[in-house]
Amino acid sequence: MIRATAIAALLAVPASGAAGAAWLPPSAVAPAARGGGAPAVAGNDAGRAVAAWATRSGVMATLRTPGGPWYSPVRVPGSGRGAGDVAVAMTAAGLAAVTWIEGGRVRASIRPDRRRFLPAVTLSPRGQVASSPRVTFGRGCSPAVTWTRATAGGGSAVRAACGLGGGRFRPAVTLSASGEVASTPAIAGSRAGTIVLWRQDEGGRYRVRSATRGPAGAFSPPDTVSPSGTAVVVDPSVALAPDGVAVAAWTLTQGSQVVAQAASRPVTGGWTRPDDLSRPADQVRGARVAVDRSGAALAAWTRSGVVQVSERPAGGGWEPARDLSGSTVTAGPPRLAVSGAGAAVVTWPAASGNTYSVQAALRPAGGRFMMASTISDPGRPAIAPQAAIGDDGITPVAWQWTNPAADPAIALSGVMAATGISGQDGAQPAIAVDLLARPSRVRPGQLIRITFGLSTPSRVRLTARRAGSSRTEGAIAFGGMSGANMLVLEGSLGGASLGRGRWVVTATPRGGVPRSLVLVVV
Repeated sequence: MIRATAIAALLAVPASGAAGAAWLPPSAVAPAARGGGAPAVAGNDAGRAVAAWATRSGVMATLRTPGGPWYSPVRVPGSGRGAGDVAVAMTAAGLAAVTWIEGGRVRASIRPDRRRFLPAVTLSPRGQVASSPRVTFGRGCSPAVTWTRATAGGGSAVRAACGLGGGRFRPAVTLSASGEVASTPAIAGSRAGTIVLWRQDEGGRYRVRSATRGPAGAFSPPDTVSPSGTAVVVDPSVALAPDGVAVAAWTLTQGSQVVAQAASRPVTGGWTRPDDLSRPADQVRGARVAVDRSGAALAAWTRSGVVQVSERPAGGGWEPARDLSGSTVTAGPPRLAVSGAGAAVVTWPAASGNTYSVQAALRPAGGRFMMASTISDPGRPAIAPQAAIGDDGITPVAWQWTNPAADPAIALSGVMAATGISGQDGAQPAIAVDLLARPSRVRPGQLIRITFGLSTPSRVRLTARRAGSSRTEGAIAFGGMSGANMLVLEGSLGGASLGRGRWVVTATPRGGVPRSLVLVVV
């Protein structure tokens, strides 16, 4: 039995960034290994999330419950050596999908709600080298996967396959026109259907093209999103609102100047003329776009090493660009996520000399972006962040820690994550997130560090009960600060002697939603 003396020491770690935004300290999601890949992350409005990444032995995946920590990662069944270029998606009901390239072929696995990932299936044939897989869930496709396929004579085509549920897929179809060079597909889905966007190279004349699939039927013939021209289109992005309004973004290079652009397409009719989101510069990269359930859009990109965003209300025009990152770092291409209610997160890799970190900025639903925060461990170089966000503003961000200068095939790397909590209205109850015991399996005499985060300061009650029992054995109440909070225990919690067995520890903010964890005493 653990000694019965309790150390009830509350340590308040100040939240980084602006007041109203809190980030919990980063933690490891995957152990260090050689030759690992960057994570892909997706989530839903309820706060569930999925992350997946490639390793030497296959694709690893982990899930996160609303407000809770990431589960231990598992290998996706059927994935093997040589896997890479991983992408993930998740539905409102919690269904998850992961797709990747393995041996030059597209593979995919589905995780039905509250079940394990199904064995992987192969979507592309041998002899057709595939790349750039992307995945989404749209009504009528469960899920939809798109990718680029090499064709004879040095060309390439964009292909797509629509899921039938249960891990089965319809035969893949070609979306791009025959004889043209299509690349860098993007995909988005909603209850209105599915849309795929890609770059088309017509012998040195570039344009953005799209194909749409409704809830029933086949993909449409290619549609033109941007006018044809000699300016080079790079890395298009697309989002699809529940009502069927589509928004696309990309960067356009003409001569020595680059600009971020966006266009939209109403439910009926064609694409609008592109709008310039940024001012021209020598370097503009990584334009990304997302929409909420009302149709309001958010776009992000980097201009001369500074992350910028522009917001567009539903039915309105794009607002002037504003900076998110500071001048002390050089920011890489951003990633963004928007919840149905309009909460948003933008995250990006940042470099300052030989220091590589991950930064992020949060926007609560109905609010404005807060000051950017550095969220990665300063002792570990961090790159390639990805994020999700729920309607409650709770934001899991995952990234790869590695030496960017080393050979990726042999470099030591791992996956880290941090959780952000966007500012809440003071009239709303506090939200507790990422309740976690370190370690969760303890021996007599070990200290137990229980950590959690709060969206706003609140009085918190921690209770302990034996697993399988509803009787509270002990409780401690104290004032908790927003940001990271830690309670250090040794042997008891509020008078409950934590003897051998399984214990359930619950944190309940005043008037808020309780979160629980399991602690095993051996």
